[in-house]
Formats: sequence, structure tokens, C-alpha cells
Amino acid sequence: MLCPRGGGAGVARGVSLLHISPIRAGRVSERMDPMSAPQHPFSPPPHPYANGSARPGRGLAITAMALGLLALLTALVGVFYAPPVTAVGAALGLVAVVLGIVALVLRQRRAPSVTGLAGGGAAMLVAAVAGAMAFASLATPFSELAPTAAPPGQDAEDGGSGGEGAPAVAWPANMSTGGLVFTGDGDGGIELLRSDAPHDNALPEPREASELGQGALVRVYLDYRCPFCGEFERENAQTLADAVASGAAAVELTPLTFLDRVSPDAYSSRAAGAMACVADQQPDAAWDAHAALLDPAFQPAESQAGHDDDALLAELDRATGGLGEGVRSCVEERRFTGFATALNDWVFANPVPHAADPSLTVTGTPLVLVDGVPYTGAPGDGAAFRAFLDAQGVQLPAGS
Repeated sequence: MLCPRGGGAGVARGVSLLHISPIRAGRVSERMDPMSAPQHPFSPPPHPYANGSARPGRGLAITAMALGLLALLTALVGVFYAPPVTAVGAALGLVAVVLGIVALVLRQRRAPSVTGLAGGGAAMLVAAVAGAMAFASLATPFSELAPTAAPPGQDAEDGGSGGEGAPAVAWPANMSTGGLVFTGDGDGGIELLRSDAPHDNALPEPREASELGQGALVRVYLDYRCPFCGEFERENAQTLADAVASGAAAVELTPLTFLDRVSPDAYSSRAAGAMACVADQQPDAAWDAHAALLDPAFQPAESQAGHDDDALLAELDRATGGLGEGVRSCVEERRFTGFATALNDWVFANPVPHAADPSLTVTGTPLVLVDGVPYTGAPGDGAAFRAFLDAQGVQLPAGS
């Protein structure tokens, strides 16, 4: 039989069930009170990296690592091929170091950050060592670079420059100043200034315009592999020829060899040595020989292999109307290649002779000066160079 809803016995039992101790009632109420129970969202929040997105700041650490490794590679390549590239590596290394430090401070990924720091620091160290070695090589006097034997009549212990049995640096004739000095021949032509060959291991004897009996002296430092030297030659060769032929100025050309560092075949030294051979053996052909080596159809690019000796001889033969046997044998023997490299080192180790600024040094080519005042315009701006000559008092013939 079912008990009726609200019957007496049911009410009494219900009251007894509700008669619970206050402590237990409190615990029950805490469990059961929906307002005091912890609240749970309907669904958990999305994981911040669930969609595969990068962690915050990861890019700085990875950039530091990439730049550090690139900087180190660049610096190492620059040591063997081109010192300016080493400087680029050092700059990239500095950026890598800064980014690596920032990434570590921000607690980004440690391994890429440390790799960037290490690579950047190593690149800067390589660049510093390369720079120190380059500076040391430029700080040696001419007589102590390539020459090692004492000059004729002078023993090494009496002040000679070298040791026993080592070859001396032989000088060519007609280059006692260290360069090739061209003057007018009085009939509208150009001739190379004659001089005896100095003794082995001699030092250059630069001269001023007054010592040459000229109104002005234009000095040009160049490298036969230098593209800007070729550009200067194309735009200003006729201007220089007019200045010399008219008697307005003498022109001295000093071939350098520093671009051998970007060429395993020593083209700059061989070309400069070949010019010394022409000066020594066939001086009347020197002006045309110089122009031929800077002809854009012949001058090799810095990124290409230089011409071999046979190609040099063929070009010089074509440009000069025929080389004598003396020039040929001189070039084939590379008789003056050592002189060319020693002269290059002396030029970079010393201030420019007779410069208006006594501290002026050769830092690149072409460097062009008129009576010691450097031309600062673009190599390929012929109008600017003519204006510079006029400002220095070099009066070119009308119509040039």
C-alpha cells in the first residue's frame, strides 16, 4: 500500500532526516551551495601555440644566429680575397652580437642567441686580426720588404737591408722617382723622362714640378686591375695627353699592385712589371703601353682571371706597333715583378711625397694629385677633372 503524500508518518521521518549536526550540515551546505563551488568554463581556452605559430621573440634569436654565421663566413672569405669584404663581415658580426644579447635578455631561445653571439664575435676577431696583419705589412719600409741583399758596395752589417744569399730588388731604368714621368718633347709629342736605373734596393726619389722644369705635375696612382682607374683613363686620357703635349704639365703614373689580393694569378704585379719592362727597354712606347693596359676591351674585371704573360705581350705588341726582344724577354722572365710589389708596399707605407697635406696617404686608386692637391671628384667626370686642373693653374690648350 502506498503511503499518501503528506501523511503523518512520512512527515515525521522527513523531519528526522533533516535533523543533522550543525558541523555536518555546514559541510553539506558548502558542497551543495552552487555559489561557493568552483566555476568551470564551458570549454578550456585554446593553447597559444596550438595553431603552430612561432613563439614570441623567436625571430630575434634566429636572426642573430643567421647573421653571426654569415658574418663569420664573410670575414673568412674576405681574409683570402678582399679586405673590404672582411670589414663587411665585422659589421655583420657586430649586429649579430647586439641581436644575440637582446635575445638573451628577453629570454628567447638560448641556442640560436648564443650561436649568434659566438659567430658575430668570431667574425669581429677575424676582421681585427686581418686588419692588424694588413697594417703590419704596410708599416715596413721599401728597402725591407722584398729586397734582402745589401746594395752594391755595402755589406748587410754596414746598413744593408737583408741577409746573405737572398735576391735583391732590381730597379728599371727611367723610373727613378718610382713612377713613369711623361713630359712634352717640344714638338707636341710625349716622352718618358729618362733616368739611370738606381742601385738594387734603392729608395724612390720623388720630384716636384720645379725640379722637372715643368709648370705643374699631375700624379696618378693606379692599379691596372682597378675598374675605377680604367674609368678615369677613358674619360681623362686625352685631357692628360693635351696637358703634357702642350707643356702645361708633366704627368707621373705610379702603377700599384694591391689588387693581387683578389687574384691568385698576381695580374696587377705582372702588368706593373711589364710596364717597368717597357720603361726600361722601350721607353718611347710607354705612353701607348699604359693606355693599352687600361683599355676596356683588355682590362680584366676584378672577378675574372687576369691575362697570362702571352696575352700581355700580345696586347702590348699590338698597341705599341711592335715590341723589341728586350721587352719580351723581360716580361717573360718577370724581371721587375718584385720591384713592382716592393714599390706598392713602399707607397702604402709612406705619406704621399710633396702632398699639400703632409699626412696624406694612398688608401685607394685612382688617386690623382696636381702639385700635391688631390682631386676629389668622380673618376668618370671629365668636366669636373678639367675644372680641377684649371683651378690648380693648369692651362689646357683651347678646344681640348
